[in-house]
Amino acid sequence: MSGSLSSLYGGRGVALVSGMGSRVRDSESREYIDFFNGHGAALFGHSDPILVSALQDAAQGIWSGGAGFESPARAELADALGAFLEGGRVFICNSGAEAIEAALKLAVALRPGRDKIFACRRAFHGRTCGALALTFNPKYKTPFKSILPEVGHFKPEELPELIDERTAAVFIEPVQGEGGVHPLEPVTGRALSDACAKSGALLVADEIQTGLGRCGALLASELTGLAPDIVCVAKGLAGGLPIGAAIWKGALGDFPPHTHGSTYGGNDLVARVAVAALKLLREKNYAAHAVKLGEELRAAIRAIGSPAIKEVRGLGLLNGVEIEPPSADIVRELQGRGLLALQAGPRVVRFLPSFAADSADAARAAEIFAGALAAVAAAR
Repeated sequence: MSGSLSSLYGGRGVALVSGMGSRVRDSESREYIDFFNGHGAALFGHSDPILVSALQDAAQGIWSGGAGFESPARAELADALGAFLEGGRVFICNSGAEAIEAALKLAVALRPGRDKIFACRRAFHGRTCGALALTFNPKYKTPFKSILPEVGHFKPEELPELIDERTAAVFIEPVQGEGGVHPLEPVTGRALSDACAKSGALLVADEIQTGLGRCGALLASELTGLAPDIVCVAKGLAGGLPIGAAIWKGALGDFPPHTHGSTYGGNDLVARVAVAALKLLREKNYAAHAVKLGEELRAAIRAIGSPAIKEVRGLGLLNGVEIEPPSADIVRELQGRGLLALQAGPRVVRFLPSFAADSADAARAAEIFAGALAAVAAAR
């Protein structure tokens, strides 16, 4: 980044200017296989014709009318999201972090007097103050500790014994993304669900990166033994446009009046694209495609046989490769060879293919990864 833009995110040295399906091009017309996809937000790939058409149609109508007015698009989206949980109620916002903030406030409102909130070691739930308290990594939170609420962080398998009648909520990712791509063991997920149900604590599943078919099911919770009371979704919900949602079981109750809100949340423009994206997800059976392509990608990477590869893990299209060299070096080398990926910690490379990727993309990505490992090893 340059000029007046913040340097918060560092820089890749590449300006992406166009995309189609699983590929993107930069300002120098170089093409890349995109297994980064805007941190996973471009879940349907780039320039999907159905979503482009939905956006064009939506642009002809009102863009944002305000939450106090009725909106057919927002109502249709809320109905679709509410079906994720029994009698589901929905709060629509603009990002994953906002969805987590809503879930945190809701949990405290619905469980007054309870003073314990738990999350997991290696967890990442966002960088706003409430979400940051739930996030584990000290590098994100240390400068702001004085203003963060207290949250206990433990290994997932430790939590069931700690949950009691003083526990308001437990936040958990079915697959930890930023924390190294660690899928939750189903036996642990079931134990967590049982402990929350027994104590009355609310189980909150952070499905911001795992949900919407990416891991091989509408919600990855069902693959990992979780029976959540509240679910947070965001990335991919509108194909890459900014949106998030907190969904909870209707029997739990609701926010007290006027205690939460969002100016842009559920705006007509993005809501109409999100409705089209959810319809596309159902019609195309993308969850099954995610299972098949993820298995192919992991198998191809394991077949490389490099001693630099320590472990390959993931669910569906959320995959991590634990390696011996620094992941930053490998991600940089991959980019130079035409494959975009991202880190998931200092020794894990994360691959987030979109639904638009195919078997040829997976095979080529593994080939590029093998070359990058060899090149970095030679340079060292």
